[in-house]
Amino acid sequence: MNRFLRSACLVATTSLTSLLIAPAPAGAQGTMSLAAWGGIYVPTRNTYSQVGTDIKRRNSFIGGARFTYWGRSPFGLELTAGVSPARTTLAGATINGDRDTDVFVGSVKLAVGLGAATSPVGLYLGIGPAIIRRGKDVLDQSTSVTDLGAALGIGLRLPIAPHLGFRIDAEDYLYGGDFDGRRKFQNDLVVSAGLSLSF
Repeated sequence: MNRFLRSACLVATTSLTSLLIAPAPAGAQGTMSLAAWGGIYVPTRNTYSQVGTDIKRRNSFIGGARFTYWGRSPFGLELTAGVSPARTTLAGATINGDRDTDVFVGSVKLAVGLGAATSPVGLYLGIGPAIIRRGKDVLDQSTSVTDLGAALGIGLRLPIAPHLGFRIDAEDYLYGGDFDGRRKFQNDLVVSAGLSLSF
């Protein structure tokens, strides 16, 4: 799986570099959009055990912002950041109760869209490197943990007004995470909706 993550990041980085340094055609104009969103953070691998303690990662609210730049349709660059309490339940002989792990997720994705810069309705696919940071470790709340990985995403923009749209997104964060003393492959989902302002 690490090979897949490295390959995904390499492809995305190469594509982003090509996009940013390639000369734009005469008369071409870029468009940008800024979105605020809220949704649900879903850890798909969510049950662990360590030294008699059962650990369960719960679905939690997540909110954040997204910046998108379309240099030349259908390619663009997208930066996404979100924060979730990422609630975790522990049950054992010495530890019982709920804890927040305060997760930050961020990504830089190469976006490919249908009608991305020219149509009021847009459908996007994205891939790129990602960071997943837990402000509080599950078992040791005094330490933080940072993991690097890749993000895959799909999004749909629907028009509300000339420069205002409603956007729905689903993203999958792929990384190796350690929640019980052993590093395992994770894919955490973020499903969100929000308003997008283009300019």
